[in-house]
Parts: sequence; structure tokens; C-alpha cells
Amino acid sequence: MAKLNENGSEKGSNPLRRIATVLDAVAFSSSGMTLQDIANAAQIPVSSAHRITNTLLDVGYLEAAPNKKVYLIGPRLRRLLNLSFGDAPIEKVASPLLSELADKLQEVAFICRLVGGKIKLEAFALPQEAPFALIHPGYEFPFHATASGKAILAFQTEDFIEEILSHDIPRYQAETMVDKAAIREQLAEVRLKGFAVNNMEFDPGVFALAAPVTFEHGSVFLTVGIVGMGARMHARFDEAFMVKLLKATASRLSHLLSNHR
Repeated sequence: MAKLNENGSEKGSNPLRRIATVLDAVAFSSSGMTLQDIANAAQIPVSSAHRITNTLLDVGYLEAAPNKKVYLIGPRLRRLLNLSFGDAPIEKVASPLLSELADKLQEVAFICRLVGGKIKLEAFALPQEAPFALIHPGYEFPFHATASGKAILAFQTEDFIEEILSHDIPRYQAETMVDKAAIREQLAEVRLKGFAVNNMEFDPGVFALAAPVTFEHGSVFLTVGIVGMGARMHARFDEAFMVKLLKATASRLSHLLSNHR
């Protein structure tokens, strides 16, 4: 039986509880929900579902799918979910996966994270045995000139991408792409292929690959990468093989972190 508040109305009629119920319902749906679905799940009239949904759209907690008939978790709420991950859980969960990837490719494997509009190094692993000098992934990851930068930027909102590209775009190396239209073409290719490449665009001779770690509703704020000297990496492994390992690691990490929450 529903509990009554001091005014004799049902506890579930509290506006904040209704909003929370709507968010819970949409968050648990992997493919989004229609207004009728939301009303049914929250046990509220469609008119109430419409009013609450519009409010949540205005603040970015929900977003409408391209067909405008289905609602998904919005960018603002996804950012909050990103911030809810502590540093320790990611590093703890990712450590065995990074070590495995580093050992297979004999190069440095690493994870980057989008925090406060910038990309930071979250964790990295060295191969147990490597008869040559290794490349540290660094701590600065420009969106346009690194594999992790491109792999994260490609899956952000159009407003976020526009904001990043509105700033100065420095050329670090001869191979650095600085034309904004060309960068957008690269991002489209990243979305299509599911990985990004940095071929001597940030550091001389350094090659890196990165794959997005995709969470529910397409949210991306982590990448898994591998970095080393380009000539050495291509002499030892086919790029398709490296990409396959990266994507598998990214998929496993997404699964483990989603279950860890």
C-alpha cells in the first residue's frame, strides 16, 4: 500500500520522486523510451510524463533521439555519471587488462579519461619483457593531435566539438591536422571505424592507436590506447591485429566498469 504524506496524498506524487522515477526508467532502458513508456514505467499520466520530460530535456538530463519520439539519458547526466567514477576503481579494474594488452603488443598500454573538458592519463601498464626502449604515453592529450583525443572527441555532443574546435589548433608536427573541416572528417571516420590513429602527429616517430570505451547510450569518456615507435610497431604487427586487441580490451573494460558501479 502506498504511504500517505501529511496532506493525505500518495508519497509517489512528490514531484522530485516523479522526476527520479522517470530518470530511473530511462536509465535502465538501453534503447530509449517513448512518452507512453515513461508514463507506464513511472505510473503517471502521459501529460505529467510530457511535462517532466521537457524539464529534463531543458537541463540536459535527457535528450531526444533523432526521430524525436524516443528519449535517452542526456549529456549532462552522463557527465555526472563520469564524475561518479573514482580514480581507484578504474585503475584497479583496468590494471589486469592493460597488462595483458601491453604484454601482447610489447608496448605501453594506457587509459585516458575526459575530465573537466580535458583529457588526462588515467592509468598505464608496461610489458613485462621488452628488449627496447618504451614510450611513455605522456600527460597532455590534445583533442586533434592524439589518438585518445580523437577517440573521445568523436563521440561527444556537437556543442562540445564546436567548443573545442573554436579554440586555437596548434600544429605540433608536420603531420598534425589543423584544418577544422579535415578534423571533422577524421572524427567522422573514427565514429565509423571505432578507433583513432596518431601517426607522428604529436611526437616525432611516435605512433598510437586508441579505442573508445563505450557505455550505455553511447557515452564515451574513456579510451584504451597503445603507444610506441611507429616503425617498430608496424614491423612487428599488422595494424588490424592491434586494433582488434584494442577494441576487445575496450569492450571488456566497459563491461567490467558497468558491473562495478
